[in-house]
Amino acid sequence: MTPRTMSRMPNAPAGRSAHVDTFCRDNLPPADLWPEMDFGALPELAYPSQLNCATELLDRMVESGNADRTAFLFPGGRWTYRDVLEMANRIAHVLVDDLGVVPGNRVLLRGPNSAMMVACWFAIVKVGAVVV
Repeated sequence: MTPRTMSRMPNAPAGRSAHVDTFCRDNLPPADLWPEMDFGALPELAYPSQLNCATELLDRMVESGNADRTAFLFPGGRWTYRDVLEMANRIAHVLVDDLGVVPGNRVLLRGPNSAMMVACWFAIVKVGAVVV
């Protein structure tokens, strides 16, 4: 078992997960039912043991000089990657500062497909919560 796998185990040593609310981690299927994913031969897939996909998919896009590229076109407007990032960060602050969401909490996301829904998804993931 690799350190990456260990960090996802329900009985992993303390400190191996960023989740404060451990419900999701504690209710994973038994480890022997997990798929084997050994990407050791592919260095481009050697991800760190902890990774926030919102940071990788959105923040890195803005940092790499693509902030003004169009991310969403919708009736009546367009959002750039910067717009999505700014909205996601605003929503993330509300989730944490006003609603007390902590990493591992489950947050229900329900609504029509829209740029705002994507910003909400990114915000939930940014704070370490689990999108339901």
